[in-house]
Amino acid sequence: KQIFGDLSPEQLNWKPSAESWSVGQCFEHLIVTNNLYFPNIQKVIDGKHRNNFFSKIPFSTDLIAVLMKNALNPEQKRKMKTFKIFEPLASNVSPTIIEDFAENNRKLIEKIEACKEFDLHKIKIAEPLSVALNLRLDDAFEILIMHEKRHFKQAERVLRMQNSK
Repeated sequence: KQIFGDLSPEQLNWKPSAESWSVGQCFEHLIVTNNLYFPNIQKVIDGKHRNNFFSKIPFSTDLIAVLMKNALNPEQKRKMKTFKIFEPLASNVSPTIIEDFAENNRKLIEKIEACKEFDLHKIKIAEPLSVALNLRLDDAFEILIMHEKRHFKQAERVLRMQNSK
């Protein structure tokens, strides 16, 4: 909110190029992504989660976590194309997108807090892309946080480009 909270709708939706995302789209993407993870995390909180068959394949969760952490590392300079399921819902985002993200982030923090008594390393949740891709819950939380940092930095770069034009 400090950095992006006072941006106008035009500033939130400005894009450096047709292929790039705006500041607003970066935050919309994070909301979409978090919301796709929330149902599986909520099952853990509600005591309704069971590790699935695919989570029992040796080393698969470790490999998926390493690949995702490398790809989503905020220091990673290489651009990535996201999967369709994670794309921002709109190209012209709501003027309330920063408040919407802050509320979504509060929900993520609440879910992390609600899980702190669980053995996060033993619980494996399915990745939104496929039930065959599983992450340990501690890795999932770390990846979601890294992902937020990565796109926060991206939004800052977009804002700097906009201010320098």
